[in-house]
Amino acid sequence: LIPRYLYGKRLQGTAFVLFGVMVDDEKKSIPQSLRRVQITDGDGEAVLPMAMLRQRFANVQELVGHSLYVTVTVLTESGSDMVEAQRTGIHIVTSPYTIHFTHTPKYFKPGMPFDLMVYVTNPDNSPAARIPVKADNFQGLVSTQRDGTAKLVLNMPADKTSVPITVRTAQKELLPDRQASRQMIAQAYQSQGGSGNFLHLAVGASEVQPGDNLLVNFHLKSNNDAVRKSVAYFTYLILSKGHIVHVGRQQREGDQSLVTMSLPVTAKLIPSFRIVAYYHVMPSEIVADSIWVNVKDTCMGSLVVKGATEADNRVHEPGTPMRLRIEGDHKAHVGLVAVDKGVFVLSKKNKLTQTKVWNTVENSDIGCTAGSGKDNVGVFTDAGLSLSTNVNINTLQRTEVQCTKPAKRKRRSLQLLEYKGTKAAEYTDRNLRKCCEDGMRENLMGYSCEKRATYILDGNACTQAFLDCCIYIKGIRDEKLREFQLELARSKGLLPSPGEVDDEFLADEDITSRSLFPESWLWQVEELTEPPNELGISTKTLPVYLKDSITTWEVLAISLSEKKGLCVADPYEITVMKEFFIDLRLPYSVVRNEQVEIRAILYNYWKHKIKVRVELMHNPALCSASTSKARYQQIFELEAQSSRAVPFVIVPLQLGQHEVEVKAAVRGSFVADGVKKKLKVVPEGMRLEKTVKIVELDPKTRGNNGVQEVKVTAANLSDIVPNTESETKVSIQGNPVSIMVEKAIDAGKLKHLIVTPSGCGEQNMIGMTPTVIAVHYLDITRQWESFGIDRRTEATSLIKKGYTQQLAFRKADGSYAAFNHRSSSTWLTAYVAKVFAMAIKLVDIDPEVVCGAIKWLILEKQKPDGIFQEDAPVIHKEMVGGYEGAEPEVSLTAFVLVALQEARQICKDHVKSLDGRIAIASEYLARRYQSLSRPYTVALTSYALALTGKLKNEKLLLKYSKGGNRWEERNAHTYNIEGTSYALLALLQMEKPELTAPVARWLAQQNYFGGGYGSTQATIMVFQALAQYQVAVPRQLEFSLDVSVLLPRRASPITYRIENSNALVARSAETKLNEDFTVKAEGTGKGTMTVVTVYNAKVPEKDNKCDNFDLRVDVEDVKTGKEQEGIIRSVKITICTRYLDNVDATMSILDISMLTGFYPDLQDLKSLSERVERYISKFEINQVLSDRSNLIIYFDKISHQVEECIAFRAHQQFQVGLIQPASVTVYSYYKIDDRCTRFYHPDKDGGQLKKICHGDVCRCAE
Repeated sequence: LIPRYLYGKRLQGTAFVLFGVMVDDEKKSIPQSLRRVQITDGDGEAVLPMAMLRQRFANVQELVGHSLYVTVTVLTESGSDMVEAQRTGIHIVTSPYTIHFTHTPKYFKPGMPFDLMVYVTNPDNSPAARIPVKADNFQGLVSTQRDGTAKLVLNMPADKTSVPITVRTAQKELLPDRQASRQMIAQAYQSQGGSGNFLHLAVGASEVQPGDNLLVNFHLKSNNDAVRKSVAYFTYLILSKGHIVHVGRQQREGDQSLVTMSLPVTAKLIPSFRIVAYYHVMPSEIVADSIWVNVKDTCMGSLVVKGATEADNRVHEPGTPMRLRIEGDHKAHVGLVAVDKGVFVLSKKNKLTQTKVWNTVENSDIGCTAGSGKDNVGVFTDAGLSLSTNVNINTLQRTEVQCTKPAKRKRRSLQLLEYKGTKAAEYTDRNLRKCCEDGMRENLMGYSCEKRATYILDGNACTQAFLDCCIYIKGIRDEKLREFQLELARSKGLLPSPGEVDDEFLADEDITSRSLFPESWLWQVEELTEPPNELGISTKTLPVYLKDSITTWEVLAISLSEKKGLCVADPYEITVMKEFFIDLRLPYSVVRNEQVEIRAILYNYWKHKIKVRVELMHNPALCSASTSKARYQQIFELEAQSSRAVPFVIVPLQLGQHEVEVKAAVRGSFVADGVKKKLKVVPEGMRLEKTVKIVELDPKTRGNNGVQEVKVTAANLSDIVPNTESETKVSIQGNPVSIMVEKAIDAGKLKHLIVTPSGCGEQNMIGMTPTVIAVHYLDITRQWESFGIDRRTEATSLIKKGYTQQLAFRKADGSYAAFNHRSSSTWLTAYVAKVFAMAIKLVDIDPEVVCGAIKWLILEKQKPDGIFQEDAPVIHKEMVGGYEGAEPEVSLTAFVLVALQEARQICKDHVKSLDGRIAIASEYLARRYQSLSRPYTVALTSYALALTGKLKNEKLLLKYSKGGNRWEERNAHTYNIEGTSYALLALLQMEKPELTAPVARWLAQQNYFGGGYGSTQATIMVFQALAQYQVAVPRQLEFSLDVSVLLPRRASPITYRIENSNALVARSAETKLNEDFTVKAEGTGKGTMTVVTVYNAKVPEKDNKCDNFDLRVDVEDVKTGKEQEGIIRSVKITICTRYLDNVDATMSILDISMLTGFYPDLQDLKSLSERVERYISKFEINQVLSDRSNLIIYFDKISHQVEECIAFRAHQQFQVGLIQPASVTVYSYYKIDDRCTRFYHPDKDGGQLKKICHGDVCRCAE
């Protein structure tokens, strides 16, 4: 372990090291390997014993092919800094080397040399130099070069059509079974008509660079003397970057079998080039060969950035001037940026290098192999050339730019890795062992083994194994929980002693504080117009002023030259530091009136001890020990080459960005430092959005004399937090009478729908749905040009992948289930049939797959009265949409009937009784239709009946609509989108164009672009309906609407002209004044105005009973089990909830706002979602939703009969004195407005604090 500060200094501290194994993409940690390592003078060491690896993984041989990883957390001695790093790719191997066949042709010329290029790597994929390699049954032994490559020249037999080649390392110290080996099969080049005429190209170097002269050998072989004498020259072409850059002829004399040509390598040939050569044999034979040559990745031109003088290359102090020297091609434009090296600690993968530039260029190479080909035509094809002759020797027409790639072989998953104790070893079955291991893990909710077992979905055998191991471990586990209370202390000031003379320190007004800490700067472009030298290189000197950060800056430079193209310079590093300085650490944000501790870290890199005075400067917006009359200060001694953390406690009193300034001085010298940073203070309370008004602008029908005037009254903000602002947003959008759907749903907003399907039989369909419907929609609306034409190939390949994966869950009778051992689901089988019936128009799908599902549905699941029954409901309830809930018999029958109808054209000839069974189901729905009570069911059933021609009129359908344009159920937004989509499809099927426009307009206004958890049905139906609307309804062009918005206290209104070309572009205006205002509209056309006010609402004084959920939150202190540095306090948060209805709540969400300074324990959250007893579906930590971080937890269901409880620990990193309460909210994903909120606090029951304010004004309590 070699930790360093960003400014290069070594550090003292402690590291926590954890090893693990990467199995495919899954991390399996080795808990026993967790070690605390002392870091001394920037150096430490951690060891993973083989015995510990064997203890965790029973059969170490099964780890071969996977890799170790190590995660390290380093804390500085003062506890002020913490950084995490992870090293992956430590491969578990049987040999220390791996052989790769890189840039090796697949084809050889019989009886001629074969150039076999091998690349030998170490386990970390670095090149292995000076390693001897040999080929079995061939003469010769060669050693790899510094880049790990070696070229074996093999003399190939003349009478073989294929030759197996095995290459091995021949390292003397290694046992034979530890030597690396790799096998390939080389195929013989087939001469035209079996003539025996061949050409072999060979070069003398594996990599060249501009300025080299490359020797190219042309070997001619023929059994015919006449041919040998008739060839007077070889024709050659040189290709680079997809272009033919040079064509020439190499002369040949008489009977020469070998001709050598010297080829000058120029910058134009970077990054690689191909040589294609051929000769002509009369009357109609072409003999050809090709070879690929790598060129070292350098600039075609030149670019160097460095310090202008030796002094500029030294360490600098912050804020000081220095000069940069730029050397590059004359008249090139050079872009410069300086980036804090700390940015690259987070990720280096987006750093631009010259190699990345050339790799991107290399990816567009239209050649397919490293040279040669199976025959003369194959040579040209594989080189990316098209050949056409008058003797019928022609290459096939290529349809793709890129070469076709062979399918990758899937790696087998690791078997039976877990081995935990003697109890788990009793179970030899891999799945049952996991059930056993999960049963032996601790449960934070304190559930009994029996109750935990009720959450298992993997069958009875798993449940029994889980119970057996859970009860076993319960008998031997020590379950003593020790609680502790960590008293929050605020730092006490050390006042100077009477003998201390303050004049010996530099006065604070003479200390300039550093305040500019950007992540990047120097964003400028310079043109190199200075006179060039004899090599065409211009030199420019650029003066710059360094920023205030103590760090290392990397100066990145990119030049663009008309003649030399793009060039990326090696980064130039500027180290900035001081021998004595302050590092001030602030949290991202604090809540007003929250008491919080901040830390100033003082560093002394002098070689002697110093006495330091540190002061917190007064700011009236912050309550602290510093006042306008006396600043709070501490005086102490700081050892040589050490650091010390000085805590300060503050209470922010005002909202906004406020400066925190700390200054320090060294006694008896002019050495000092100061730091000034902004602290973000956010309001207390809850951030709420209140919809004030939604109104349709339609001056023709709603106006007076063609002018419509709308008065918007101020929102009622009686619960607003005092002294906080509200913001009112007015949004206006045009609604063409018959919307042009592709403008309503812009193609660019659908890119998130192209996803890779994976998982079980249900999850795979959840992943496949958005891609199928996106391609269907974009095909119909013809929007691929704006989406990206090349993305359609990608999308259809993902559909094929989803289709292939789904076949793994297809049973012999044509039905489907989440897992093969589960009973088949009626709903899932119908849904697969529906999606495949849509996808069959996009990719190649066997009709029997669709019709097999249809046959199973009507033969196995349809009752004589037409009803379809469900005996095995899906696990992932979030995928079924509004079907889950009331009127299930009708909803399921209608859903299956829709699938039967949409697949009818495919299956009517495959399933003989299909039409009869459709008729029985539709008759059942027709009988039940008038008695339906739920808008969603009415819409779905109407579509099913309309497809069969049984829906005679639209009266009942419209009766259950709101305003004739939407089918809503209270607070169920995604159900409403899905249901309204069914209604639109029903009206389109009935050919009621006058009724469809308002419905389509409402759907478009929702700006619903699909995707996300629980959105499967809403996504597929909204785009199916809008695509069908696009086909059925013509566009109307008349549109010219003028809208003026006169906001409060504005002298003149904001005006908008809405026309057909911009109708669906949203316009918005904002005001911070919560007062009445007026909007006027005139002209032709329609629009929608939405007014929303956003504000911070006060925390409720008392717990109000929620209508839809019971919710309680408990917080208690816990010990972490092992002391972790940097953690001040740990608490366990237990949340219990129950749905207040007569059925379970489907997909539901807990939105947990974390306490300031606390973060959730990730291991606890993973255990809730990844064990066999799954309490939650998944979790996310989101720092964008609000000023505090939010933890989002997803449930598949919340019971209406018993409480569902979860528990996890949270750890405090920042010392916070007066912690404000945080909130927990529960709601159903489909009924977002039906929510329940509770507050919590680590020390106060119910999360309520004592008042610290008088009226609306808070004062400093200190």
